[in-house]
Amino acid sequence: MNFIDEFFESEKHRIVNWIPVCIGLGICLYFSLRREPNFYGNIAVCVITLLLLCLTVKLSGKFVVPACALFLISLGFFVSQFRTLQLGTQMINKEIAGPIAFDALVVSCEKTEKGLTFVVSDVHVQGRRKNFGFDEPFEKSNRLHLTWKGKKALISTEDYSPGTKVSFLAILSPIYGQAFPGAYDFKKQLYFKKIAARGFIIRAPVIEKASPKQSLLLFMDQLRHKIDQKISTNLSTNPAAIAKALITGNKAEISKQIRSYFANSGIAHILAISGLHMGIIGFFIFWLLRILLCCILPISMYYNTKKIAACLSWIVVLLYLFISGCSVPSIRAFIMHTLIMAAILLDRTALTMRSVAIAATIIMLLMPEVILFPSFQMSFGAVIAIVAFYERELRFPVGTKWLANVMLTTVIASIPTTLFSVSVFNQLTLNSILANVIAIPLMGFVIMPTTITALFFMIFDAARPMLLLLEYCLDLLIKIAEKISQLPGSFFVMQTPSSTVMAILILSGLLITLLRHRINRIGFVGIPVGVAIYFLQPTADIFLAPNAKTIGIKTNTVACFNHLGYFRSIGDAWTKSVGLQKRERFDSKACRKYISQVDKHTYVAHIKNRRILIKTDAAGVKKIRKNSTNRHGRSKSKYATMNIDDDLMLFANRESNKCSEVIFLPSKRKLSTDGTQRPWS
Repeated sequence: MNFIDEFFESEKHRIVNWIPVCIGLGICLYFSLRREPNFYGNIAVCVITLLLLCLTVKLSGKFVVPACALFLISLGFFVSQFRTLQLGTQMINKEIAGPIAFDALVVSCEKTEKGLTFVVSDVHVQGRRKNFGFDEPFEKSNRLHLTWKGKKALISTEDYSPGTKVSFLAILSPIYGQAFPGAYDFKKQLYFKKIAARGFIIRAPVIEKASPKQSLLLFMDQLRHKIDQKISTNLSTNPAAIAKALITGNKAEISKQIRSYFANSGIAHILAISGLHMGIIGFFIFWLLRILLCCILPISMYYNTKKIAACLSWIVVLLYLFISGCSVPSIRAFIMHTLIMAAILLDRTALTMRSVAIAATIIMLLMPEVILFPSFQMSFGAVIAIVAFYERELRFPVGTKWLANVMLTTVIASIPTTLFSVSVFNQLTLNSILANVIAIPLMGFVIMPTTITALFFMIFDAARPMLLLLEYCLDLLIKIAEKISQLPGSFFVMQTPSSTVMAILILSGLLITLLRHRINRIGFVGIPVGVAIYFLQPTADIFLAPNAKTIGIKTNTVACFNHLGYFRSIGDAWTKSVGLQKRERFDSKACRKYISQVDKHTYVAHIKNRRILIKTDAAGVKKIRKNSTNRHGRSKSKYATMNIDDDLMLFANRESNKCSEVIFLPSKRKLSTDGTQRPWS
């Protein structure tokens, strides 16, 4: 038997696990393009690969797997473009002059530290369109994201429940695109949420009337709103914010300080409804109902209590899915819970890698864009690692089995989630194992059972005792996160891994977890190779914000900026992306040894053994260009008026730099956000 036959013989029962991998590869290929591909050409490729697959099935069995892989990749590419065009969100890409008065239906209203945030739909502008300076796409856009800040917003007692028609006066503006080349694209994420623009409310919104339209989704939104109100009434501020995150998925009220505690201790995943929460609730209800049914003799004697409990548990988890807001991790957990309960009904093995593959395939075919979002990446990364680990059927001593399972599950789940955390948030914590070993049992045995019990008693308006118990437990959870976040090793800023590094590490992880053939050893080689490339990869040395309002320069210890006010969040994101934590001005003590100021618009920077001239005014740029070339148009070696070595001259001004740019030294390679032509850009 040759190597290929041996490989297919050992993996023939697990080949289905690679279906979502191939579909995901096609999705990533579509979203990596800078220009929108031809839709009809996309259909043609998909049809051709399907015909090729049918042909190989009839003629040759050896080429069925490669042909199937090509078809799945083209299918992923096709569903991505179909989903993009089907949504068709008309993003507003130009400034709108002056405030605009309009009526809209409230989709959601959430409290924050500084006020309220709204997501609204069905926008109808008051007055004639030409008086406000916007065009047709505004009225066709599905949703707007509005922010209301200030004391009036904080003390407002109005009930802006979902489905209510409200009158707004707001200043609307486009959603910013990618902050800099390689940064996370929030505009793309909002495109798929059908949010076309953002706005700042300048007058208290006025409630007009409730919408006559009723639907299941609107009913669930209103139910979540009422649950949030009951939690706010019975719990203090911080526990209430955590409780809302666990029950309805509303994380807006969680303060920055509390978020930092959970992030730095490595248990931020607790704040997002995921497979952990769905699994705890599902199996808590399953075992509770099974015990209660076994206590009822007529039922336990004549009926299968295990299967009855499985059906009732599925119904409870379905209700919790709608109450929690149907996030991607919760949908994944619900699909897997459904498959597990179905396996119990059919007397089959419950938790397998095949159930994970089915869940991933369903989600990616329905919402292909989620593969780009950290919630999908972390959720599936963790569950794939855990299922692959326990498929090995490891045995532990009876006395230490529970503790070993908790610790090993935490370690295994932390490996892939750490990779995506570094990629998206540029953050690494070494104390996550300790924090999870303490927090997960508290969540599993106390907090989530108390939560589901409190939800049940809310039906009878008698949930206050359970909510008070939940408040005590959440206070304890916050204290645990605070103490562990203050331990050494809780917070490291890491540079953003390149797409090459991510591809190597993800492919290596998939080879290790999805294959049983000895070829999976390539994955154990690929991981250290990917890590080595990560630490050797080049990082951008110079950053230019749009219109060159902010210039950033990377040094050995600190990121230096000419301004810290303009594009503050973008500058902070770029600082973390190059692996630095501190930002300083050019004239600070930390930056003066690298950067000197010649005049108001001229700086000289010394980095990587290069001397860089930075000129920020348009008139000075023209003067430099004139003096730096001779009559034949060739560059001179000196800048005549200042006697500065012309290693690199950087013209940073409104005329030269319209979009965000980053520059790599010493190659002078430049990347820009300009030139991308996609529906969300």
